[in-house]
Amino acid sequence: MEIINRVRTFLCMDDEEEEAQHALADEILRDYDIRGIFGENLFADCAYDIGKAFGTILSRQNLRTTCVGRDCRNSSNVLYQNLIKGLTNTGAEVVSLGLCHTPLMYYCVHRLNLDAGIMVTGSHNPPQYNGFKFTLGEDPFCGNSIKNLGEMIKNKDFVEKNGREVVLNSVFSSYVSDILDGFHFTDDVKVAWDIGNGATSNAIKAITKLIPGKHHLLFEEINGDFPNRLPDPTIAENIEYLSKFVFYNGFDIGFGFDSDGDRLAAVDSNGRMLFSDQILEILAMDFLRKNPGAQVIADVKSCNRLFDSIKKSGGIGIMERSGHSFIKIRMKSSRALLAGEMSGHFFFKDRWFGFDDGVYAALRCLEIISRDKNTFNNLERGCVTPEIRIICDESRKFNIINSVRHRLEHENVDLVKIDGVRVTSSQGWWLLRASNTQNALSLRIEASSPEDMLALKEKIRHYLVEDIGNIDEILKLKAHE
Repeated sequence: MEIINRVRTFLCMDDEEEEAQHALADEILRDYDIRGIFGENLFADCAYDIGKAFGTILSRQNLRTTCVGRDCRNSSNVLYQNLIKGLTNTGAEVVSLGLCHTPLMYYCVHRLNLDAGIMVTGSHNPPQYNGFKFTLGEDPFCGNSIKNLGEMIKNKDFVEKNGREVVLNSVFSSYVSDILDGFHFTDDVKVAWDIGNGATSNAIKAITKLIPGKHHLLFEEINGDFPNRLPDPTIAENIEYLSKFVFYNGFDIGFGFDSDGDRLAAVDSNGRMLFSDQILEILAMDFLRKNPGAQVIADVKSCNRLFDSIKKSGGIGIMERSGHSFIKIRMKSSRALLAGEMSGHFFFKDRWFGFDDGVYAALRCLEIISRDKNTFNNLERGCVTPEIRIICDESRKFNIINSVRHRLEHENVDLVKIDGVRVTSSQGWWLLRASNTQNALSLRIEASSPEDMLALKEKIRHYLVEDIGNIDEILKLKAHE
């Protein structure tokens, strides 16, 4: 009986409200979400307090309705249940979506005109991670808002009201119907869908049953241990099986998704992985044919070729800091209808709602392929690296970026500082920034030639050797030419 009581207390399941046993760790309060390691710096009672704090924010703005979903991670259900309990104890009316992908949560907020939404997800991170993505109406809830939420939890600054939880079973079928509206596909396309055991499974299974073509689903069984690959599809090793499957079976394209379905990766018919800025380039060219002069937003990690292509296609390219929340804010302020970032988030306000939805982005790609199967084949890359992640202690990564920025500011260089440092010269450009979702620095390089690539790598090594040490092995990563 004592063991049962301890479990109930840990899960915040006692009939009378208990004081949270775990303080909310500052390091899990990220720029655009809350994310940590379950059982290490994120616990079930933290979810209860997060629910109470967010519910209090809603109450004080005379808002009430919010939807909540969860991905398939083993820790997601307990976090989900405690989050809902915290929300309803502050008077919120919660539409519970259960197991779903993040775009369904966004869709529910937009389609039903709800006041807010929260998704319990570790996104593209390994299985032990989990966290919370928020939206306040159609606007991101990020930056100082998340920090203020953390302060509210520390001060126990909560309101106490009675709310309720409701279930809407029609949301999923409405999403499937709406997402396919206006698309035209051909019967002869062959597509592989690497679900990666994630929460997109139900949506992709439902959608592929309704559209023409041959569709083969890989790793469709939902499993929070992710037994077949890690959740991040933008890392080539994680979709190696997809690449081989597409090539050896003669498929036209392959799509890969993260655990909560807001990211998309793709491989061409040769099994070659496409960079996200290459995908955005094709999407932008198609979009600009119908919307000449329109703006297209890309994040700071994107290569110069993308911005040049947008300009040549009659569009206006806008560079923004990385992060889905910041992209959405810039889309609203600029009224841009299309955006994307190297992490595989694509945003369509054109024919869709403007949030990042990996499944919808895949359908836009499939629509293009239905007109020309070779569109994504043999795309030029130039001399450019993928995104390189340099493991770095969470407490040091921003200090390292500040140190490098300070040194560059005293040199005669072309420097962009909207997100980390992006340095441009006649040899090319390089970017160094702190990841907001991992304990890592993010590095990318684009050079005019292989010789210039080596020279730029040597400059980067010079700037980092003091803080990181020897990174020669990391910089040996071959650029795609």
